[in-house]
Amino acid sequence: MICDLHLLALQEAMARCPQSLTVGDFATRNPGLVAALDQFAYRFTKLQDVMSVQLFRRFALDILHEPVESLPVIDILNLLERYRYLPSALRWQEIREIRNQITHEYRLDPEELIMTLKIAFGMVSEMSGIVAVLKKQRRC
Repeated sequence: MICDLHLLALQEAMARCPQSLTVGDFATRNPGLVAALDQFAYRFTKLQDVMSVQLFRRFALDILHEPVESLPVIDILNLLERYRYLPSALRWQEIREIRNQITHEYRLDPEELIMTLKIAFGMVSEMSGIVAVLKKQRRC
């Protein structure tokens, strides 16, 4: 599953980042850190997109048998929350907002970027948990 590949790449990228990022980490260009953060940003964005656009819609169609073909994503999020497959549609929108901030990281100063990345690192486990729940349900 494509989500698993993105999750694996996210874990690899996070493992290559310092446990606690500091402004000093951004004071000089560290090619290894830049590569890890670029990989993280790319895979975080891709995972969030794939889950929103493909996984959630396909799950609602195939497992819940809901006619969601033409529904906007927010309606699918609300549906998944109602069935308790998604902890919170609002939280998913927060993940989307962090995704947008990471995508446009050049607008952030180093302190804002560090805070955004810390939040995003925590969100990876949330997304992983959602993927696991949906995968488990598909096997039933």
